[in-house]
Amino acid sequence: MATRILVPLDGSPLAEQALPCAMALARGMGAELVLLRAIWILPDILQILDESTMELNALVNHLEAEANGYLGTLVGQLKEVGLSARSAVRRGPAAETILDYSGQVNVDQIVMATHGYSGIKRWMHGSVAERVLQSARTPLLLVRVTEQDLASNWQLPAPCRRILVPLDGSAVAERILPMAVTVAQALNGELVLFQVPIAHVTGWMTGEWYLPIQGVLETAEADAEAYLSTTAGRLKEQGVEVTTATAIGSVANCIVEYAAVNNIDLIAMCTHGWTGLARWALGSVADRVLRAGGKPILLVRAQ
Repeated sequence: MATRILVPLDGSPLAEQALPCAMALARGMGAELVLLRAIWILPDILQILDESTMELNALVNHLEAEANGYLGTLVGQLKEVGLSARSAVRRGPAAETILDYSGQVNVDQIVMATHGYSGIKRWMHGSVAERVLQSARTPLLLVRVTEQDLASNWQLPAPCRRILVPLDGSAVAERILPMAVTVAQALNGELVLFQVPIAHVTGWMTGEWYLPIQGVLETAEADAEAYLSTTAGRLKEQGVEVTTATAIGSVANCIVEYAAVNNIDLIAMCTHGWTGLARWALGSVADRVLRAGGKPILLVRAQ
């Protein structure tokens, strides 16, 4: 069971939209929520204040006091609904601070919001969530948020009972299973093991695909169903409710479409460790699912 769940916040309503998922997990797992705020003064401002140590110290003290007050209010509200929570304010760039702090206090999971940028803009400007994903060794739950979501009440825990687990038959993809089982058991949820038979479908890395001859397709589907059934059997022995499903098409699109029409609350999957230009140019199924879908996605980064 997780003992600490880290929730990075920047003071914005957008970042607060990660709290409903974090609350649901904390309640089910009996975990402590740790709200983290990073204080970082932009280099341009530092240059302006370079000759005035007094002004710089005053600005930092003001920002820290503001952050402590903001987080303190949230911690109080979380405790009012029966959750264990505390806060921390640290100095430094957001992504680096999140990664450093998560290692220092041994958090079991990070839950944070990510904005809706895509394509060139997203790669050039990046996001704190993306930089954390590139380096985190801790399971990371990303909640994709748009401006339309800001009217939601973060004080209502999000449903996380139906968990879609995409698998491709590899040991790497199966590394998500222990975390997915933990979440399902804690929340009395259901795992839906999902596979897109791609053994004989080329071009899936770029999102392109073609239907092979009927006999080959049927064989691929049968192999996928047999694999999922065997994997589901092992998980059922652990007392987890498990169902299986397959679909034909582009891998990421099939995952997103299945989640949208089958009442899926959360997608849990393993992601590779590519970073930088290689990651942007080739992408990954997990990355495309995050950008195209609206469901929270729990990621375990393959080592």
